[in-house]
Amino acid sequence: MTAFVNVVETGGFSSAGRKLGISTTLISRYVAKLEDNLGVLLLQRTTRRVTTSQIGYAYYLRCLPLLEGIDELEGMVKLTQVKPSGKLRLSAPTSFTEIHLMSVLSDFIEQYPEVNLDLQLTDRFVDIVEEGMDIALRIGNLPDSSLIARKILPISIITCATENYLNQAPLLREPKDLGNHRCIIDSNYKSGGYWLFQKNNQEVKIEVKAAIKVNSVRAVRKLLLNGAGVGLCPLFAVADDIKNGSLTRVLESYETAELGLYAVYSHRRHLSPKVRLFIDFMVKHFSTNPPC
Repeated sequence: MTAFVNVVETGGFSSAGRKLGISTTLISRYVAKLEDNLGVLLLQRTTRRVTTSQIGYAYYLRCLPLLEGIDELEGMVKLTQVKPSGKLRLSAPTSFTEIHLMSVLSDFIEQYPEVNLDLQLTDRFVDIVEEGMDIALRIGNLPDSSLIARKILPISIITCATENYLNQAPLLREPKDLGNHRCIIDSNYKSGGYWLFQKNNQEVKIEVKAAIKVNSVRAVRKLLLNGAGVGLCPLFAVADDIKNGSLTRVLESYETAELGLYAVYSHRRHLSPKVRLFIDFMVKHFSTNPPC
């Protein structure tokens, strides 16, 4: 089955053999044996190319999750025998990492000292294949893609400002009142100049004018603390400020979009022990130690 899948994906017996490190003859023998067992022709062969038959393509699609399941099962078993080691290249969002991840990363390398972390902080969505990353941590609602994503924890977004700003500014009772306010916009949000709210399952989309636009959660927080205006902030960045009264939540009867922190990687097949362990480590940590 593995031989067959690789012939389909590489487009030939020779290329599949090179990828798997075995001879073209053996690849051909494996696929022929598979076809004999099934009693169908999976591949149509010519002197110039190899293509799947109609039933062959349907069989190929069903093979993929089966082989992934086998690889995942073997990986789980090997984790009990193999000590993770080597470089683990990780891309992560700047503010969340600086505020909440440093202690987690320290605990991880203490528990797995043979792993060397190469951490790249950025708020852009890196191409993990193109840039050679093992894992990317991302905050948002992820679009469909060929990547695999595992949710680590939910990220709540709140609207807040200082009491001093609110006392001097126009009333802010409904999202539409934001048109009368100085709004501090985090340009990392993909909604652009619109803030989305929800009440009673009804979505409210408000266009806001940016007094200041900046691509940093920590910069937005600092501006809000300085009384520069009202803004949307992830709760993980301002939880302490809300507790001590430095910032005040507004529009609490309206829900804002809940995002998530995701671990993203290229494919489950042949997932290395260090990648699997790191993701499991993150999930376990934040299930018992939520950031806010």
